[in-house]
Amino acid sequence: MSARALPASHPAPVKPTALIGSAADTGAMQAQLPARSGAVDLVRLIAVGAIVAGHAFTKEVTQDWLYTWHVAVFFILTGYLWKPGRTPRTEISRRALSLGRPYVAALAMLTVVLLLVRPDGAITTIAGAVEGGRHARMPFVTLWFVSALFFTAVLFRLIERLPYALQWAIGLAGVLIAWTWSEPLSRTPLGIGYVATCLLYVLVGDALRRVRELVSRPVIVGTVFLVAGALLIASGLAAPLDIKLGDDGTPVLSTLASSAISIGLILVAEGIVRPGRFSRACTLLALPLLTVVLLHPLVLWLDISSWAQFAIGIAVPLGVGLVALRTPLSPWITGQERVA
Repeated sequence: MSARALPASHPAPVKPTALIGSAADTGAMQAQLPARSGAVDLVRLIAVGAIVAGHAFTKEVTQDWLYTWHVAVFFILTGYLWKPGRTPRTEISRRALSLGRPYVAALAMLTVVLLLVRPDGAITTIAGAVEGGRHARMPFVTLWFVSALFFTAVLFRLIERLPYALQWAIGLAGVLIAWTWSEPLSRTPLGIGYVATCLLYVLVGDALRRVRELVSRPVIVGTVFLVAGALLIASGLAAPLDIKLGDDGTPVLSTLASSAISIGLILVAEGIVRPGRFSRACTLLALPLLTVVLLHPLVLWLDISSWAQFAIGIAVPLGVGLVALRTPLSPWITGQERVA
């Protein structure tokens, strides 16, 4: 998806560390990071890079190998990192803070930029963004992911006390509905209909969480999963996904491919990332990734090469997020608490 406009000169990509201060400042931030898995954060970094690449380069180049897993992995991670026992009220409150505030802030910022840069037809575009889901067009094209994640997490919290088999029955019923009526579901307000597709991925991640201790050689097992998913795609058996457009690919096989690749990435990352400087760096860079997801579409308006769009689309929003982490605005810009 390559939009062209803005004939202004374009700055070179800025190193994120230059935007947050000296190496000493960076080290101080790393010392105050929340306790998180650097391996999981590495997977997040890879996935967001794939999302930006999927927008910067033509769909013919990226669809087969990126679209199948680059969004699904975040729903699988939601299940993998799930903390059982919270009340639905607590879940709604937490998700409203971590997802809702950045959603509102991004909607406001993107609206201002749209009115300044492309005022023609802006009211219609803004109305579509407010409706959300598939109705949101440039530069609001990634808002659907945030609302879908919110509704899916809340639904999973509502069913987590049900018998495990019944949880899976609900997830499988949802994905059957999605394979049948995925396009209409993608047009629901705020993309709430996406839960029919995404709930199953949360269940896959939750299942991985339950059996993770049994996997003693994560690199080997993860590589097997990665190869299996890649073979499904390379053979043409599993068509690529585009969840936002209501395209769930080949029934069963595309879901298996996206799940296998996501599981493989998680296991391999956990097998190679050890506690230390690299792990902390992954966490630091991952904290503001929601900023990258929400704001990088603005770069697609620049009349520059796809590689430049990709580099700037990651570097500039990431820099904005890293700066915001040190301010009281961090919960609104990044969805994370301030890192002083």
